Amino acid sequence: MPKKSELSTAKRKKELHKQIKIFLLIISIAIILFSQKLYAQPLHFIAYGDTRRDMKTMEKPQVKHHAIARVIQEMTPDFILFSGDMIYYNEFERFLEVITSNYTGDKRIPLYPVIGNHELIFGEKTDTLIKDLLKKLCGVNKPEEHLSPHTGLSHEIEILQWKLYKEINSILEAKVKKRSRQVLCEEICDKLDPAYISYLREILCKTTNGQSWYSFFKEANGLKIKFIALNSSLPDDEEQYQWFLNELKHFDGPKIVFAQYPPYSIGHHGCTDLLNSESKAAIFRDRYTKVFNTTSNNIVLVISGHEHNYQRIYKTDETGGIQLPIYIVSGGGGADLTGEGGCDISQIPLDGFYCLGLIPAHHFLDITAYTDDNNNLILKCKARGLRYDLTKGKPDDDSVETHFVKDRLELIDDFTLNWKK
Repeated sequence: MPKKSELSTAKRKKELHKQIKIFLLIISIAIILFSQKLYAQPLHFIAYGDTRRDMKTMEKPQVKHHAIARVIQEMTPDFILFSGDMIYYNEFERFLEVITSNYTGDKRIPLYPVIGNHELIFGEKTDTLIKDLLKKLCGVNKPEEHLSPHTGLSHEIEILQWKLYKEINSILEAKVKKRSRQVLCEEICDKLDPAYISYLREILCKTTNGQSWYSFFKEANGLKIKFIALNSSLPDDEEQYQWFLNELKHFDGPKIVFAQYPPYSIGHHGCTDLLNSESKAAIFRDRYTKVFNTTSNNIVLVISGHEHNYQRIYKTDETGGIQLPIYIVSGGGGADLTGEGGCDISQIPLDGFYCLGLIPAHHFLDITAYTDDNNNLILKCKARGLRYDLTKGKPDDDSVETHFVKDRLELIDDFTLNWKK
């Protein structure tokens, strides 16, 4: 029979082993937590759109977009959101050349595009209208000449543009759906390096036929953010709408939505589209903003293009604090810059939102996402680029190429967005 002292020693050893196990467990947990903290990184991404060239320079390379892309490449973001109108008419090859030259080097920068209305221009009637427009524009856009001596010609151009948009809007939804799919999956996925575009192929091109909308997750310091890409050219599509509601339902964290048509804008399309209740942009606004603006859906940012300028649109609460979501128009990627619309902008439906101001600028939105000590999301958003006074004329390709350099860019807008669980 063991002595009392032997039993006491065995008990002490057992207790010591238990303490060592607990200590090692604590050390293991600390290492895991420390390594998670060590390797969790902020998320850095760029958003911009309307990278297409000006209509009157269709025969030239995409000089403006090339200059902007070179600066973005230097910043080495984790990925890029394209808010549509990447090309004009049928310029896919030239758009892909710019991408290949700038975003597929040593550090490949993934691209997430949405469909814009210019990707959808197709058909014999639109071909004819575009050719007529180009002929007319050649008579107007000559050095040192302005539209005033060509009032008749200017009117003819307006009529042709109106006919073109009418023709585009008359295309059946089934054809738009098919074309959207073709653009994203064949013109982009199939023509870029498969290794580079594999993520887009996985989340979009391997989905059901006809789908041209998708979502994906990214992490900022370990916090998941859902990005949702919508096809605003299909505002009536029930399949997309129900899919969108489902995406919201199955994730209660922060979400960022991007699409081509801005739900709110005081620019040219605010006057022409958002004042026309039958336009696709107005239908998209009326159907989707009810969901965007529902606080429980946790949509923090809505990014769009279409207008060739910069706008930040938001609501404030009773204390003056900014409410979510914030709406950003970022369409300064290369197309001809535009200013405020020609209508009474007070008549444009803004649902109580306020526009900070419209800034004509070639630019991009530079966003860094990280978390605070309580794992709440913080987005630091900076619009960087070059603003222009359109009363003195629009910038040409050479001017943008010369001046759009990283250390010369202006800070066009700077704001911080906070999302709490």
